Amino acid sequence: RMFKLDSYNAESNTYSYTVESAWEGFFKTGAGGNYITLDGQNHPTWTAADENDSTTVAAFAKAALAWAADKKISGTKETATGGTVTFSNLDLGYYLVDSSLGALCGLNTTNPNATIKEKNEKPEIKKEVQTSTGDWSSENNAKIGDTVEYKVEIKVADGAQKYTVTDTMSKGLTFNNSSLKVTANDAVTTDYTLTSTTNGFTLVLPETYVSNLTKGTTILVTYNATLNKDAVIDGDGNTNEVKLGYGNHQNTVPSKVTTKSYQFDLVKVDGTTNKLLDGAEFELADGETKLSFVKDANGNYRVAMTGEKDATTTITVKGGKVNIYGLAGKTYTLTETKAPDGYNKLKEPVEVEITAGYNTETGELNSTNAIRNGTDGQYIKTVEVPNKAGAVLPSTGGIGTTIFYVLGSILVLGAAVLLIVKKRMKDQDR
Repeated sequence: RMFKLDSYNAESNTYSYTVESAWEGFFKTGAGGNYITLDGQNHPTWTAADENDSTTVAAFAKAALAWAADKKISGTKETATGGTVTFSNLDLGYYLVDSSLGALCGLNTTNPNATIKEKNEKPEIKKEVQTSTGDWSSENNAKIGDTVEYKVEIKVADGAQKYTVTDTMSKGLTFNNSSLKVTANDAVTTDYTLTSTTNGFTLVLPETYVSNLTKGTTILVTYNATLNKDAVIDGDGNTNEVKLGYGNHQNTVPSKVTTKSYQFDLVKVDGTTNKLLDGAEFELADGETKLSFVKDANGNYRVAMTGEKDATTTITVKGGKVNIYGLAGKTYTLTETKAPDGYNKLKEPVEVEITAGYNTETGELNSTNAIRNGTDGQYIKTVEVPNKAGAVLPSTGGIGTTIFYVLGSILVLGAAVLLIVKKRMKDQDR
């Protein structure tokens, strides 16, 4: 109730009202003063344009609703049944009526029946994420450290008041607030309030902006986030959900997108016996760019964030197997930089194609190289890299020196025979 009814003259159809204390500031210092003036005893007089002008009256009602919301002025709530709603046991006065969709009307209780023709509609919101091909979808994939691009489309409905966009990101995503942009009818606006939260943001598009857009106009909100070191690998992925608040505390159904990140097991084996080998070192590259990794507590390698401490491009295989995770779905190049002791280093790099691994609806494998990782429901691609042992060359204790010994003995024996023959020849000459 904005005004309480002091008295009513049925013959002259005149009323005497006094403003409610909660609404006094609205008319003395707020927007209500543009429509109604209070006298020294707080009695109202309509001073705006013709009180029968529906546009002006609607503007007054919207301003009043905004004041009520800001000052947290509570009211009576009822639910309509079959198109009719009844408020019972109200004190006489002048009331502001609001619906969940935002329809407004003022009425006085000396003539209490009112008809509200609800022309307002529910707005629509849709969120999508950009894929590696530049298309927009409900799902994409990325490696840790990548920037993930989002767009939100809001379809303006009749009776638009302020719109509040609430975006909730999972722990593996970090919102980049400087990336946000709001556009409608090819015009960028800064008429909004953006508040970052621990897991996303809240964007308030005020009534001064939204109410000036025609029904069906699309408000485009674009922004991005970084896939961080807390990203979920495989499984349900990293979700980002958005919902739109409108009218009288109403919300749309949330619209959600998912970003996935992948992993693979690198297994080093003897090319003949299939025995696990220890000590090989590798580098993984995306095109010409070598990827950096951080070694975790389990000895596995996570893709490093930009500038992260202790990052390295070298992956060392211990115990014949290591897990590499936080990768996008694409083809990488794996290069062996050091072979296990006693084995030859690979001559050519190995291509590693990372795929989703399995169909989330049927559970069927999409890749013959994907194996199930225990019972946790994840599928990991295994890349097995064999090495050949080096050749065994002749040693100093082998047949080679035996030949030298034999030849040496023959030469010594021949020299002795030659000396004896020469001595006998000298004796005969005497």
